[in-house]
Amino acid sequence: MSLTMCCLASGSKGNCCFVSDGETNLLIDLGITAQRAEKCLAALGVDPDGVSVVVTHSHSDHIGGLKVFCKRHPSVRVHCQRESAGEIISRAGVIPTVDARAAEIGGLTVNAVPVPHDVPCFGYVVRNHTASVAVVTDVGTVTDGTLDALGGCGIVMIEANHEPDMLRANRRYSPMLKARIASYRGHLSNPDCAAACVGLAGRGVRNFILAHLSEDNNDPTLAVSEVCACLNKSGYFGVNVTAAEQDAMTGVYEVC
Repeated sequence: MSLTMCCLASGSKGNCCFVSDGETNLLIDLGITAQRAEKCLAALGVDPDGVSVVVTHSHSDHIGGLKVFCKRHPSVRVHCQRESAGEIISRAGVIPTVDARAAEIGGLTVNAVPVPHDVPCFGYVVRNHTASVAVVTDVGTVTDGTLDALGGCGIVMIEANHEPDMLRANRRYSPMLKARIASYRGHLSNPDCAAACVGLAGRGVRNFILAHLSEDNNDPTLAVSEVCACLNKSGYFGVNVTAAEQDAMTGVYEVC
């Protein structure tokens, strides 16, 4: 059975990604409004009452829509890791199911991958018997362990938050904010994303969705171009790279 994946939104104003095997429907994060999530799910032909939400971390652009969505759809179960549960309860008013690092949700296996960020944060690898996809946003540094965990996935959605020169030149950002974004526990730059994609291509990944692009410090064309150039320079040709958008859904991708 194949997996389908569609990013409903990605960026500093809200993040949400849909993954399904046709029977079990997951939203990874719900940082967009409940109304927008419902509209996107309707476009996919999915009943919002039947989804489960898996949370990467407790920042508002990843859980901002949870409270209203769960009030409107009380059958929805929210899943997270132990380290994030308290903040989700406090910020969203939702009592989550605390999962082990490897959990079964419906017919899917969901593996949490700890990643460096300024709050406890996790990427997720979602598998069924034949396919796997991964979502890793808000990651300051991609380690070899993370690359190994994501290796072999049919699609990896990975952060390409900022171009370093654009971040440095941004007069609206304070030196402290710039340092936070660029730090080991901040957000992944285009060059670091490109290097991670090369490492993942060496582990069999051939499809990438670039995520969480800053509207102030990045450009989708620039990010995709830089990642593709790095892949080609390293001898990986024919790899598919696209960028998720803040205000529009991606296409629906199928992995067999």
